[in-house]
Amino acid sequence: MKNLLFTVVVLLMSSSAMAQNKVDLVFEVGAACGMCESRIEAAYDVKGIISADFDLDTHMLHVVYKTKQFPDTIDVHRLAANVGHDTDLIKATDEVYSNLHQCCKYRKETTQCSGDHDDHDHDHE
Repeated sequence: MKNLLFTVVVLLMSSSAMAQNKVDLVFEVGAACGMCESRIEAAYDVKGIISADFDLDTHMLHVVYKTKQFPDTIDVHRLAANVGHDTDLIKATDEVYSNLHQCCKYRKETTQCSGDHDDHDHDHE
């Protein structure tokens, strides 16, 4: 009986040590077109991100992530900012933003895509 109890305790401890806290987070991200959507979702294809889905119509990003790799929420926001997209907590640097294709310049009041580039994924509102 003691051995069974010990085994159960060891199994419970090891399973709780292996379990990681997951966070389900939704936040706003600046974007203008389908290229932006692809870029944002690709930025979240890293260890610790379980899923990331950006909705271009609402500009909301739904991310599920592990707190072991991302202990602070700002680090999750920083992934979008690092590829040129502002979030409701962090702004992309002007240098990174300026490197976005003209079609992806979401900070302007009106964004017009000329279609004169090789990327073919344009979903405008």
